[in-house]
Amino acid sequence: MSQCRGGTLLAILSLVLFHSAHGPSARADGDRKAPVNANTVESAVRVRHLDEENGWFVAESPNFRLYHQQTEEQAAVVLRAAERARAAQQRKWFGNDATIWTPKCRICFYPGGESYSSATGAPANPGGGGHTDIRAEDGRVFDRCVHLHGPRRLVLGGVLPHEVTHAVLAGHFGGERVPRWADEGMAILAEPQPRIDLHLRQLPRWHYEERLFDSGDLIQMHDYPHPSAIPVFYAQSVSLVDFLFHEKGAKCFIAFVRDGERMGYKTALRRHYGWSFAELDRQWQRHAFRTGKRNLTSVGGSE
Repeated sequence: MSQCRGGTLLAILSLVLFHSAHGPSARADGDRKAPVNANTVESAVRVRHLDEENGWFVAESPNFRLYHQQTEEQAAVVLRAAERARAAQQRKWFGNDATIWTPKCRICFYPGGESYSSATGAPANPGGGGHTDIRAEDGRVFDRCVHLHGPRRLVLGGVLPHEVTHAVLAGHFGGERVPRWADEGMAILAEPQPRIDLHLRQLPRWHYEERLFDSGDLIQMHDYPHPSAIPVFYAQSVSLVDFLFHEKGAKCFIAFVRDGERMGYKTALRRHYGWSFAELDRQWQRHAFRTGKRNLTSVGGSE
């Protein structure tokens, strides 16, 4: 989940213990360009282990700085998984070239749910979870921070690629916010297929119970819905994003979202897909509920 408020992305809370994260000890990356290839990025990633800060171990890779309580070997696995997820999502949605993040995206991997909640104010998921704070001004992202807690297998195999996707998406929409349905749908698609299926398997029941959103209402939603509707929102969002992605590809989908935020989704939908909201709903339902439909295509993976 990403954290934002209103039209400007803001961090909900700032952590005092991380205020020195971008001080003199951080190596400046400047505006250099780095080729992105998810198949080779892990082996090419160099990890540096830095001095402790306020009782936390610190390590960094080209785009991330990790605060942790793990071994150096474990920290390197986390950072390489983050770089791999960043490369995969950048390539899938925006192409094969990306500017190295300056400043680096911070990753705070808490030793447990209690410390996660105490530091961030966010409720801890008993099985593990996280969220991403983004701060931006005038369309430029100047701070990214991913907060994680939970078992390493769960974090590396699902939570981390999900949250890194939020960090990738921030700043790619020309100063416009990333709409919630697209932000969460794209992030869920970064997870392994079994985790995607957890969201999708309830869609037929919710369809039968008439609990689904009209597609037009979903994509024009300015924030998360009532907590009782969050499971429906997540499942329908990931299904709709996948549908639109496979209709005309990533380039068209990203242009649709950008134009939707600028000129309204009714106009953008007609321009990029040739549909009305009612036609979108019919086409998506045909995709979502047809017999024997294919699995969604996830980008990401587990350790």
